[in-house]
Amino acid sequence: MWTDWIHWLSSIAPNKLLLIVLPLICFDGVRYCFASVAMCLWDASRALWQQSRRVPLPCREGLGEGFEASTNVRNLSPRYFSNLASPKERGRPDSYYPDVCVILAGLNESETICSTLASVWNSYPRLEIIVVDDGSSDGMADLAHAFAATHEKVLVLRKPNRGGKSSALNFAIPFTEAEVVICVDTDSQLEPNAIFEIVQPFADPQVGAVAGTVLARNAGVNLLSQLQASEYLRSIFLGRMLSSRLGILSIVSGAFGAFRREAMMATGGWDVGPGEDGDLVLRLRKAAWKIVHAPYAQCLTNVPLTWKQLFRQRRRWEWAIVTFECRKHVDMANIFSPNFRLSNFVMLLETWIFRIVLTFATFIGLGWFALYDPQMLGYILLTNYALYCCLELLQWLVLMYYTPNPRRDGWSLLCLPLVPPYYLFLKVASLVAIVEEFFWRRSYDDNFVPVHVRQVTWHW
Repeated sequence: MWTDWIHWLSSIAPNKLLLIVLPLICFDGVRYCFASVAMCLWDASRALWQQSRRVPLPCREGLGEGFEASTNVRNLSPRYFSNLASPKERGRPDSYYPDVCVILAGLNESETICSTLASVWNSYPRLEIIVVDDGSSDGMADLAHAFAATHEKVLVLRKPNRGGKSSALNFAIPFTEAEVVICVDTDSQLEPNAIFEIVQPFADPQVGAVAGTVLARNAGVNLLSQLQASEYLRSIFLGRMLSSRLGILSIVSGAFGAFRREAMMATGGWDVGPGEDGDLVLRLRKAAWKIVHAPYAQCLTNVPLTWKQLFRQRRRWEWAIVTFECRKHVDMANIFSPNFRLSNFVMLLETWIFRIVLTFATFIGLGWFALYDPQMLGYILLTNYALYCCLELLQWLVLMYYTPNPRRDGWSLLCLPLVPPYYLFLKVASLVAIVEEFFWRRSYDDNFVPVHVRQVTWHW
């Protein structure tokens, strides 16, 4: 088939070939590859210009006891100079140190709670930790109490009955007066400089929430975990960096995200329905708070190790797209609504086009060719596969420019030949989730939120 495909490719008219690859170029190419390449070229040229003028790197002084300046990875290489404005441009001191409270809310996480606590404790000078045991039955609270007995500023709260993650997070808020509240999953591990990096954007009083970068901790377990590690680097590390620059970032991961307490309380905290992290972020956007990404605030978490687990995870994630962007917060696209802003409208439009309309269009097109011209379908798939690999290679080069750990992240290149079919699998999960949520509101039957909470929650 490869020989036939090459012969077909060499004989097809250029205008027809362009029509075949145009959807990929116009949508995935423009949205992901070309935009990230343009961002990289801009940053690289700016860094070279500033270095040619011998602008010194901003210093990191006054880190406080127990905090190493060397943990700030961006000071190690000129490659990260492009992400640092000069003190004159900022109009403020380089380092920002608000009081921080890290909330670890979990259920039956006794295997990981101690390692998570160890990665958080003493990683930032003005830090308190609250652990919320959401009705665990595996002794998680006992292990957290044992840790708190030998470590200062660690408070352990236990709820006798499970209420869900939103309930657990809200339960912790009255116990802290910290300016910034950071949520970390109890099965995750923070990099040494993660908290310092994620609080820096809060020096801007208009910033209401900051998204950290979540990466795969168990990337080397099998092929699927390595594919997810590669995806996280592109979609979370690079993708959210770009969305933040464009002002259309719509998500702060529940595994690692920071919120200004004032902004969070003004918008009512976490809703008790499904998808609590995305919902809170959209409410903050409606209240005119900025949502930004801190790419070098990095957190490691375990990813699913089987295709079935991955499919179920992505279904749950994609349900939130319909629930929030198409129902609960659709007023952000209404020009007569007080919540209308151009950036909010562009954010919704980007979601509707790329994550809903094009998902359906992809499978409608594949189905049409499968019925009427199966041979042509094979040629089209191979052509787009080759182009997709080229686009992925460009993104990998961009990733190597920005990454603080080239040795770790360089392995993602080995996954490149399998990335297109992997993303096709994720599109199948998206298609199923969108159909389920549009017609049956499937998210409100998911056990991620307890039954007694789902029954009293408004079904958007």
